[in-house]
Amino acid sequence: MMNIAKSMLRSALLIGVAGFFTLPLAVASDPPAQIPAIVQKGFALWAEKNAASWAFDAWKIGGLLEGDSKPATLSAYFGRLDQTIGNYKSYEAIDVKPVGRASEILYASIQFEHAAIYGRFLLYRTDKNWVIQNMDFSAKPEAIMPWLAFNGENYAP
Repeated sequence: MMNIAKSMLRSALLIGVAGFFTLPLAVASDPPAQIPAIVQKGFALWAEKNAASWAFDAWKIGGLLEGDSKPATLSAYFGRLDQTIGNYKSYEAIDVKPVGRASEILYASIQFEHAAIYGRFLLYRTDKNWVIQNMDFSAKPEAIMPWLAFNGENYAP
């Protein structure tokens, strides 16, 4: 009887220890958030054409920015940045936060040859698809993701 109890205790400990060491791997391998097609299209065009203007032209379609000068201003800004940060390489979603049923904010890191620029896309779901309502970029991640600048208990991501 004693051997069975020891065997059960040893098995429970091994399972617990194994679970403890594999937990961080499970958390780290969570699938990335779903990226709306309009955002993916803009980044694909940026990579293909090697020019930010193509991305901003795609991102303004169908949304509030379609008649706005902000996409052209941002395109010119990234055109000047290319000389400093190098060519666009890739992007990754950092987080997606819902804002009601029809809106969400996508936070992204955009990788270039020499630096990363951080982006925030305010997306709105129309009857047909997602459109970009607004977007902002900065080399300072805390400017785009303010929770990075706060360590207190009252400001959560």
